[in-house]
Amino acid sequence: IELGRNAGMSVLSHCIFPKATKVKHIMDAKIKIGENSSYSYEEKHIHGMDGGIEVYPKAIVELDRKARFKTTFELIRGRVGKLDINYSITGLEESVMEMMSKVSGRKDDVIRIKEGGNLIGEKARGVLTSRVAVRDNAKAEVYNIMKATAPYARGHVDCKEIIQGNGVATAIPVVEVKHPKAHVTHEAAIGSVDSKQLQTLMARGLDEEEAVELIIDGLLSG
Repeated sequence: IELGRNAGMSVLSHCIFPKATKVKHIMDAKIKIGENSSYSYEEKHIHGMDGGIEVYPKAIVELDRKARFKTTFELIRGRVGKLDINYSITGLEESVMEMMSKVSGRKDDVIRIKEGGNLIGEKARGVLTSRVAVRDNAKAEVYNIMKATAPYARGHVDCKEIIQGNGVATAIPVVEVKHPKAHVTHEAAIGSVDSKQLQTLMARGLDEEEAVELIIDGLLSG
C-alpha cells in the first residue's frame, strides 16, 4: 500500500473463523504513507473455542513528514490459537504512530507480539500499547522497542498483562534514545487480577470466575 501526499485511508478488517480448527491467516504488508497523509487499520478477530488457528500479521511501515499511522489488533471472541505479530514502523518529522494489541489466550494458546517504532524525524511521536490476558497453560511474550534519534521526538511503551492458572507472560519493553532532546518512557505490569477489584466485584454478587472475567474484559476493552 502506498499513499501519496494529503491522502487518507481507513481499513476495517473482520476476520471470522467460528468453526475453523486448522487455518493460517497471513499478512505480509509494506506500507508507505506520504506527507501529511493518514492511514488507519483495524483488525478484529472472532475465533472458535477449539484452537488450531494461526495468525501471522507482519508489516513494515514508513511514515513521511506529518504522516499518521494507527493500527489495532483485537481478538473479540474465542481462542487466539497461535499469534505472531511483527510490526516495524519508521517515522520522519512530525509523524505519529500508534499501535494497539488486545489479546486473550486460553488452554495452550501462544501469543507473540513484536512491535518496533523508530522515531528518526524531529517532533515525531509514537506509542506502543499492549493488553494481554493468559489463562490455563497459555503463553504470551510481548517485545516492544521504541527508539528516538531526533530532537523533540517523543515515544511511550505501555504493556499490561494478566495471568491466571498456569499462564506464563513475559514483557520486554526496550527504549533507546540517541539525542539529548528526545524522550521515551515505558510502563509494564504483569500479574494476577487486582485483589481489591476482585473483592469489590464479589461483594456485589459476582462469583470469583465471573469477577475475573469482568476484570479481564475491562483490561482488553481499555
